[in-house]
Amino acid sequence: MTTPEDNKEIARRIVHEGWNEQNLDVIDELYSAEYVGHWFLPGGDDADRESLKGFMRDVFRGFPDYEMEIEFVHADDDYVTVGFTGMGTHQGEFMGIPPGEVSGDGTPTPGHITSRIEDGQIVEGWATWDALGLLQGLGVVPENPAEAALAADD
Repeated sequence: MTTPEDNKEIARRIVHEGWNEQNLDVIDELYSAEYVGHWFLPGGDDADRESLKGFMRDVFRGFPDYEMEIEFVHADDDYVTVGFTGMGTHQGEFMGIPPGEVSGDGTPTPGHITSRIEDGQIVEGWATWDALGLLQGLGVVPENPAEAALAADD
């Protein structure tokens, strides 16, 4: 059984090695083959380890310089939560969105990842992130949708 401190270290490794160094081998090492992720996929399906790696590849293609900054890590028993801010420059297609004029230096995107860990591996996970803020930063969704809707009616 891992301790809360062990679980914090696993979560930090996922951020530093997996997300920031773009090393997907760490996913095979630290996520169970039976991993279930309860975060959005097209169609609302749960994620498995391979779909997590696919999502990460999509992020890295769209934002080659993507990096997560850890805001906090909290562990309690078998659960660990990482609060983060992600940042990257939109240089490739992401979720069907081609890079455009609004790419700039990137839009800070806050979120959190909560993981349940058994025997040193992540077996279940939940994640949320400010997708609306990211889409607004990319210029896909207006900064103020209410104003844009009113302007469209004029």
